[in-house]
Amino acid sequence: MTTVARVGRLLLDGVFVPGSVGITDGRITSIELAAGTELPDDAPLIAPGLIDLHVHGFGGCEPLEDLRGMASALARSGTTGFLPTLFPDAPDRLAQDVGKVGAQELDEACARPLGVHLEGPFVNPAAAGALPPDRLVELSPAGLFELLSAGRVRTVTVAPELSGSRDLIRALDREGVRASLGHSLATCEEARAAVIDGACGATHLFNAMRPWHHREVGLAGFALTDDALYAELIGDLEHVSAEGVALALEARGPAGICLVSDALAGAGTGCDAFEIHGHGHGVRRGGAFYREHDGEHSLLGSALGLLDAVRGLHTAGVVSLEEALVMASETPARALGIEGEAGRLSEGARGDLILLDPGDLGLREVLVGGVPARGITADDR
Repeated sequence: MTTVARVGRLLLDGVFVPGSVGITDGRITSIELAAGTELPDDAPLIAPGLIDLHVHGFGGCEPLEDLRGMASALARSGTTGFLPTLFPDAPDRLAQDVGKVGAQELDEACARPLGVHLEGPFVNPAAAGALPPDRLVELSPAGLFELLSAGRVRTVTVAPELSGSRDLIRALDREGVRASLGHSLATCEEARAAVIDGACGATHLFNAMRPWHHREVGLAGFALTDDALYAELIGDLEHVSAEGVALALEARGPAGICLVSDALAGAGTGCDAFEIHGHGHGVRRGGAFYREHDGEHSLLGSALGLLDAVRGLHTAGVVSLEEALVMASETPARALGIEGEAGRLSEGARGDLILLDPGDLGLREVLVGGVPARGITADDR
């Protein structure tokens, strides 16, 4: 039996309170409050490990080529659970990719893959954004079955306005797979119909969606005004402005918004440029851009990890630290239906913790199932 304990200010119900957390054999077995106790000023802030619902790569690694490297780098950055996210492709090739991700073995101190997120291929080419339009396909029950049979698919991004989408969303719901609405020009009514069919998420709110209009608020407006959807929000302040983040938070609160990184492989490396799928990317203000044929730069994904987004949003005064951490841990766990397993400091949950310096929010330690993630240094702050 292996037991570890940590003392500091615990994030409980959205508030930091002094106390200690005990972990035995990978599970939280005790939460002890220390009301009236004076902790040292440098006592760590202790929060649940972060959960990223949308991440394409990290630490120089991608899920298809080196899931172990990606999961290890994520753990060292404070993310303890994640959905490796694949770009679209023809269903037969994408099914092979799903199987390849699932076949890779990980170390115990790595972040845990919680299933695969397929960002397409059943999305609207007119709202493809940076997704390769030649790899998008028409909705197909046979294609969907091929994908779901290949491995543990947890989320599929779907455009609800496409012909056949209602049947596809119902099929996903029957199979226990989350349908997340995105890369879409859906109207508000089309989004509402998709929720009736079982959709429960919105992929990177505001990005690759119908622009807001006061007479047709579209998918983004529906996601802001109805609590049926857990809305992803990229927190690098490049994909969505500070005002956009504040609007989303005012509308839905921390319980309705899931911070995601949408990170690419270059995130977490500190590099200013990297290459993915033959495209060179440059990093500006936390976003990853690639140069198109006409010389324009298009925003593809993020160059920041999830904890970087938490720090950035808090430092910019957009949200409180507690709100940002809830949106990066508890709310994503609820979106996945695993809130008893992860995302909260509670007895019986996995011992996935992050310990932050109260001054600069540097990452002191990460525990994954009670096991310290290796390689955390002052540079990770």
